[in-house]
Amino acid sequence: MIWRGFGSDNHAGVHPEVIASIMSANLGHAHGYGEDPWTAEATATLKRHLGDECDIAFVFNGTGANCVSLAAVCRPWESVICASTAHINCDECAAPEHLA
Repeated sequence: MIWRGFGSDNHAGVHPEVIASIMSANLGHAHGYGEDPWTAEATATLKRHLGDECDIAFVFNGTGANCVSLAAVCRPWESVICASTAHINCDECAAPEHLA
């Protein structure tokens, strides 16, 4: 039996369709930082599914997503309560506290 690790998205190679898309996007020139056609397409797709009133924020990784999400739901004087074994406590290296 082949071992499969599902603990993280970096436990295995990238799906061939993802690599093909990255290679396609690597051709030619485009403005970055949200001004490229891929960001516009992804934003339109998400808004089509979630509604036009939602805000879309692309982040680099899971830690960034967790920090932005917690900052969005907590006011500066509020706290996040979690188990001592929670991922946000054990694996995020105090990143959420940076936004406090």
